[in-house]
Amino acid sequence: MAKKKTPNSVESILAECTKAVERGVGRKRVSAAARKYWTDKGYASISKQFAKGDTWDNDKKRVLHIAKKMGKVSAVLSDGQIVMLWAAQAAGKAIKNDPKCPAGRGGYCDF
Repeated sequence: MAKKKTPNSVESILAECTKAVERGVGRKRVSAAARKYWTDKGYASISKQFAKGDTWDNDKKRVLHIAKKMGKVSAVLSDGQIVMLWAAQAAGKAIKNDPKCPAGRGGYCDF
């Protein structure tokens, strides 16, 4: 029997993005402050895209690539084994300049 596709929600998309960031971070841990920063910013950005009528199916591949890259950048910036808030913020700013983020930002790249 075919699996019924459930509609996407802000929460389900945020969960996918969180997993992609964690893949990018690798073996490092993420501090509570960094996790809260990414969660709050991600929730707002995803909600904004939903309000504009964007569909996750069209944006998923690009966005998950960016999320993973944001995790990698934050891991590289972190000295120890924990990604701190400042590294999460710096990675969020850095990915805005990624060619896969739309000109003028937006498009899930509002960090």
